[in-house]
Amino acid sequence: MPHSGQVTVTKIYEFAYAHRLPAYQGKCARLHGHTGRLEVEVCGGEAGGTPYPGIVVDFHDLKRIMAAIVEELDHAFLNDVLNDPRYADWAARHLPVVRDEQGRDVYAPTSENMVLWVAHRLQTDYPDLRVVRIRWWESSSSYAEWKAC
Repeated sequence: MPHSGQVTVTKIYEFAYAHRLPAYQGKCARLHGHTGRLEVEVCGGEAGGTPYPGIVVDFHDLKRIMAAIVEELDHAFLNDVLNDPRYADWAARHLPVVRDEQGRDVYAPTSENMVLWVAHRLQTDYPDLRVVRIRWWESSSSYAEWKAC
């Protein structure tokens, strides 16, 4: 009997980072750090996405795909990552601008903006990867999520 729905697999990555929210009214305006957790969920078709029957994506392949992204985030100052000139065109089209304390227009590394950045990186670097969901955990009880709809 055929099944309905799709099988997905999720890989979880943990890393340390620092950030601050420019011109924010609250504690997050100050430089602080987190142990971040990132979940990436992908799906495959009925037959799966790999040559091996029953595997959507090899977990080792997903780890390899995410390696450069996690490396860019691990022990990084996310304000620099999100405002890197390499991402300027994308950020200008997709993220809200905030004015920092020096009067410059910048992009704030909120959980919401960072999950969008991860989705952009995956869609740009791996357009054939069927990403279903990305979840950016800022703490054990708080996350932002991007979903393919």
